[in-house]
Amino acid sequence: MLCDNCKKRNANFHYTKIINGKMEELHLCEICAFENQDIDLNNPFSIHKLFSGLFESKHDKQSENYKEIVCSNCGLTFSKFQKTGKLGCAKCYDEFAIYLKPVINGIHGHNHHRGKSPNRLSPNIKLKREIEELMVKLDEAVKKEEYEKAAILRDEIKEAKARLQACEE
Repeated sequence: MLCDNCKKRNANFHYTKIINGKMEELHLCEICAFENQDIDLNNPFSIHKLFSGLFESKHDKQSENYKEIVCSNCGLTFSKFQKTGKLGCAKCYDEFAIYLKPVINGIHGHNHHRGKSPNRLSPNIKLKREIEELMVKLDEAVKKEEYEKAAILRDEIKEAKARLQACEE
């Protein structure tokens, strides 16, 4: 494939830019890529920059009621996190939860880390996780006063506990 710009040399640099749903592709040779003003080869893509743009403060900093959120463990301010896209410690997740949870939920579809499990996970661990998930669903059903659903979940929990006990024997 020839360079889109000079049409002389082979394109070995492929650049895709998407802004507001409009995609623009460029296939450039090395020389044209370094000369292109839209492409900053000295400042590569950073996932931290992407994250910092996703989190907006819900408070107007000009307001007299505005108070900067600061992590009580590491001292990181939310405004510094917005600039860097990097959290300082594990406690930052709790301290900045009001801003982090909606964005994480939007990206993952949930905001509870489930972790990964190896394919050959022991049946006991799978059953224990299944029981935990069923118990959470049971609590939710009771809170919503969905007693028929709660009864079904209760029975499923009993079955899962029986299977777990059989595996352990």
